[in-house]
Amino acid sequence: MLASSNSSSLSNDEKKVQTVVSTSPVNVVNVDGLQHQLSTFKSLNGRTINVVRSTEKQLALEQLGYKQELKRSYTYFDLFGVAFSIMGLLPSICAVFAQSTAAGASSSWGWLFTSFFGILPVGLSLAELGSAFPSASAVYLSAWHFAPERFKDVCAYSVCVLDSIALSAGVCSIFFSASGQILSCVQVTKPDFVVTHGKKYGVYVGLLILGAACGSFSGSISTRIQQLSIFFNCLLLILVFIALPIGTKHNNIPFNDGKFLFGDAENYSNWSIGGNWILNALLPAAWTISGFDSPIHMAEEAIYTPRNLKKHVLLDPKASPAAFGVILSISACGLLGWLMLVCLYACMGPSVDAIMETSYSSIVTQIFMNSLGQKWTIAIMSLIAIGCVLMGISAIMATSRNFYALCRDRVLPPFLADFLAVVDKKTNTPVRAMYGTCIVSLLLGLLIFQDQGANSLFSIAVAGFYMALCIPMFLKITYARNTFDKGPFYLGDKLSFFVNFVAVGYQIFMIILVMVPSVKNPDQNTMNYTVVFTFGILALALTGFYWFMHKYFKGPRSNLTEDEFLEAVGDENKIDFIFSSDK
Repeated sequence: MLASSNSSSLSNDEKKVQTVVSTSPVNVVNVDGLQHQLSTFKSLNGRTINVVRSTEKQLALEQLGYKQELKRSYTYFDLFGVAFSIMGLLPSICAVFAQSTAAGASSSWGWLFTSFFGILPVGLSLAELGSAFPSASAVYLSAWHFAPERFKDVCAYSVCVLDSIALSAGVCSIFFSASGQILSCVQVTKPDFVVTHGKKYGVYVGLLILGAACGSFSGSISTRIQQLSIFFNCLLLILVFIALPIGTKHNNIPFNDGKFLFGDAENYSNWSIGGNWILNALLPAAWTISGFDSPIHMAEEAIYTPRNLKKHVLLDPKASPAAFGVILSISACGLLGWLMLVCLYACMGPSVDAIMETSYSSIVTQIFMNSLGQKWTIAIMSLIAIGCVLMGISAIMATSRNFYALCRDRVLPPFLADFLAVVDKKTNTPVRAMYGTCIVSLLLGLLIFQDQGANSLFSIAVAGFYMALCIPMFLKITYARNTFDKGPFYLGDKLSFFVNFVAVGYQIFMIILVMVPSVKNPDQNTMNYTVVFTFGILALALTGFYWFMHKYFKGPRSNLTEDEFLEAVGDENKIDFIFSSDK
């Protein structure tokens, strides 16, 4: 699709906009000195358009070959809000707190390490990709472009499938957690209330439909929802930070000391204590600080300004709003999440067993009951449930944008893809893709009727997500090391290579970790089926690709005609050299 953004070596003649139409296909390699600087795509009329990147390196969506259909209304702070809302710190911590506590209070160190030495490098690498390819499908576009010629289509298709399944599983896990929080509130008021899989799925379906309906609002309303979500999540954190210690002291529950907080290690499995700690202390942050790719998928709705070369790249967020949405959300959740874990462990009381053996579906509920009493617990758990719903709305919005972009390139059969890749003219949102996403999530949600299947939803969201990201990042530091694209956000040659190398290593390690069973020698009830679901879905998708989808999916597919392209990115945008050819 795109190649190196360095066009400083062009002559003055080459910097004039020209259009050349020939009757035979154009061989890019024969273009003097420009073969690594061309952006190539098929126009809507079937011609091949090759474009040398603009000298100012500020890419427009049209330079990628796509028509601007979504309304640009998101600042970098709004995009930060999308990711921050999806992470929904306190609701997410409530969902993973049992696993974290299974490693002991010292698991907070695992959270800190994973956040800043694993997830943040991945976020920085993703920010570079999103900046170079400012499209909702940036992950797959970069994989297609970086891969060797003969593997471009299958490599990109694999990334499409993995990313889409991971995003859909993420939506499932969020709304599944929300349904659990709501039913926990019912348990507090009615101790004899029994939570069944059917009840959870019923609440899950209702919340999913509600999320899709809210996600279909216009951009101006959606941005308000994101801003509301930021303030709501922050207010919820502040409330717990203040109320929980006060309630703990008021009820004469002893605070745990520093030795307990930072040195306690528990083992609720038959793994060794070290193996148990690795499994249960490193994964909670990965499950919570996920969905940070959402600003990238919302990039086509971002408001940005040209890169100010007088400022350092880290001081110019308006030039790369999606990139900064990714980085800020990871940093904020990494720090605040660690502080929240420390607060919960300080106030949980000295007996870990008493908390782990609670009858509530969420063990955090037991901590709140001990320190705050029934009324305050119901109030806070209700707010957490609302936070979960806001998380889901943001998640389904980002997922639908990715789904829309992939349908635009016909990742699905044409009759279905062309139907779904339509933007509603009233709201300027991909409503059909929104409800297509909803249907996929409803089907995946059926896994909650099997306990290990429900747990696999979280794991698929992480494994599929990291597998999708790992492919373009690995290609970037290997095959495409000397030809990859540089967007407005770029860390520099040496630092970029180091960060991407760390990101790839961390992702490979985490992919393996999420597929390890929680116990040694598992039976059918304790087996981790993530490897089966993830690779099974990928195998089916690749079978379908080689069977019939290779006829339709040919990588990026422009929805612009040549005239629309020239009108969008002609002299005014300083495009250096343009030529097109027949098919």
